[in-house]
Amino acid sequence: MTEIDKLIEKYFDGNTSCEEERALRRFFTHEEVPPRLAIYRPLFVYLDQEAEKHRHSKEITRTRRKTPLRSILRMAGSIAAGILLCVGVSRLLIPTSHAENFVIIDGKRYTDPALVQAKAREALHNVGFSQEELNDLLFSTEP
Repeated sequence: MTEIDKLIEKYFDGNTSCEEERALRRFFTHEEVPPRLAIYRPLFVYLDQEAEKHRHSKEITRTRRKTPLRSILRMAGSIAAGILLCVGVSRLLIPTSHAENFVIIDGKRYTDPALVQAKAREALHNVGFSQEELNDLLFSTEP
């Protein structure tokens, strides 16, 4: 049994290392393959092509990571978003100093404090009961 046969058996048992798998891919893509092993050639050629694609995409990713301008822009955007969030939250939590009291009566907005107090007294008077009305309600003899 040759070294390649041992590696193939080890590969299908799931016991090969990365270097051993690279050796198998090199053997099937670069060397003359014996006829008895030719059935494995498409598998290892495909695996080699996929490894090349993966290696190429990793190089592109590394190139992008090394671009300092992209990192700086991303960091600046994050900082700006954080500042905007803090300002927005502070506007919600801290009341503004120019807050104005008002009341809406019949769909109109009134800010005059004297008018608001007068309307409030009038509303309370309209819903109140006199002593005589309370006595009639509480101690009425009618069923």
